[in-house]
Amino acid sequence: MNLPSPQAGIAVETPVVTASEITNTTAIVDVTPAWFEPVKPVPENKIRFPARYNRNSSAEVRKYQCLANYRSMVNDTDEIDFVAEPWDSNVESTETLVVVLNELVHQLGARLTFTNADFDYNDSDYRTACGVGNLGSIHSFLASEGKFETAKFNLHLKLDYDQITATAASLNQFVLTLINDIANVIQCRKDFIRVFSVTRVASVAVLLGITTPQLEETKNLAEALKKKLNQVSSVQRQAILKFLFPEYYDYKMEAALTFLQLQESDFDPRFNRDYPEADEEVRGGHPYYFPEGWYRHALKVLGKYPGDEVWLGMNNSPGEWPVAYHGTKSHAVRSITDGGLLHEFVTADACKEEAMEENPNIPDVAGLYVATHANGGADLYTESFEVVDSNGASNSYEIVFQCRVQPGKFTAHSSPVQQGLAWRVFDEKAIRPYGILLRSQ
Repeated sequence: MNLPSPQAGIAVETPVVTASEITNTTAIVDVTPAWFEPVKPVPENKIRFPARYNRNSSAEVRKYQCLANYRSMVNDTDEIDFVAEPWDSNVESTETLVVVLNELVHQLGARLTFTNADFDYNDSDYRTACGVGNLGSIHSFLASEGKFETAKFNLHLKLDYDQITATAASLNQFVLTLINDIANVIQCRKDFIRVFSVTRVASVAVLLGITTPQLEETKNLAEALKKKLNQVSSVQRQAILKFLFPEYYDYKMEAALTFLQLQESDFDPRFNRDYPEADEEVRGGHPYYFPEGWYRHALKVLGKYPGDEVWLGMNNSPGEWPVAYHGTKSHAVRSITDGGLLHEFVTADACKEEAMEENPNIPDVAGLYVATHANGGADLYTESFEVVDSNGASNSYEIVFQCRVQPGKFTAHSSPVQQGLAWRVFDEKAIRPYGILLRSQ
């Protein structure tokens, strides 16, 4: 049986298909946009590991591969030496932050990557819809029921698994053909469609997903595809859909972030700072409660949102945004919907009715929740990550995002926090992380 060839579709750069794993029964596939240019992983034989390195520990391998890739980006070399330059897991170290972020991303079922490219955060929605998040959009993934959910279909095709996976080229042709044809059928951009796996069953099962920057658009496209799959006879189907088994097809809405991408310019150590004591100032017309006991790793956000620099002001001037905090639970294993700040309240959106009463004009959407206090607020919804450095020292860290929130885009609520207020934000773009807080336990 010859593999189908792609039909003409909506013009967009061809996605890149990479098989991360191929077995006798399943091919796990990464589909990334053409602009995705990660730093290449440092080969193991180029890394000099510390004496305590345990190559049989998946967590240890993940940690040092991440650090090696980070050093490769920063130092522009693939010769990495953890003996001559050991990693010290102190709270001020950017490498400690990278390790903790790597564990957080792993808990979310995604992978941390690095890039030498420089990009703004204004297009974070588009990038995240393509499966590549960044620090401009991470808060949306740390909250359950975020708008970046993927409509996942499991398609059953009368094709031969061995023929599809015979070579890298044949797998690439199949995946790109399927993406192109689905995009053509529902008139969707190709980079909003991803194939996650191809599995041997009686013939072939393909796990495919659609994600756009707007949840409503994603659902509309999913409904359009569902209708095409179920209401059009096999005789009328075009291209690869001719090979579909006559079954009932439906979709599930799930989170499907593949990568969180960091660039060197994400960090701005000039504004790193320790918060040894409680204090209070004013930002954007609201109290700014210092996160006592935390250390801030500053993000380089100036210039990341072109045309708007006033939001990050420090003198309570017009246009300035107030400060809030966003935490995440580390037990959100492979499911973004299992964790996030104020998880139970976000799942039920328990403050929605109160928010609508307070301001009937706000959009009827699921809210995101942040807290005015790091202590007694965001830290209630943050668990610890245990890390062991090159010297064998073990430390436990908590992580919280320090954000600015756009005035007029949230309502204030007295629960479920122990200190201060919880803010229910009804626009993801109204939250801008500008620092990552670490606290050693």
